[in-house]
Amino acid sequence: MASELDPEPESLSCAVCGNAVDDAGYLPATDHGATYEPVPDEAVCGTCGFNEVGMAGCAPTVDDMFDSGPDGVLLYVQRTECGFDVVSVKR
Repeated sequence: MASELDPEPESLSCAVCGNAVDDAGYLPATDHGATYEPVPDEAVCGTCGFNEVGMAGCAPTVDDMFDSGPDGVLLYVQRTECGFDVVSVKR
């Protein structure tokens, strides 16, 4: 499983509410084996992911976020001092 983003976004804004993703959120990406290629324009913050994108009270799925094809994944990312860490992956 890949663990790093390439290229790694410096910042993310929620595609639903427009706020910066300052703590954690959902980031669609393409799995290239050793790395994930993020789709930052489709990122959502954790709040919107649970309340607006996924079913009420549930995390979104890959299909909720974008039409990705067979290599599409949905990453749950956590903001760190150095950028974003991949916490988990949905296929």
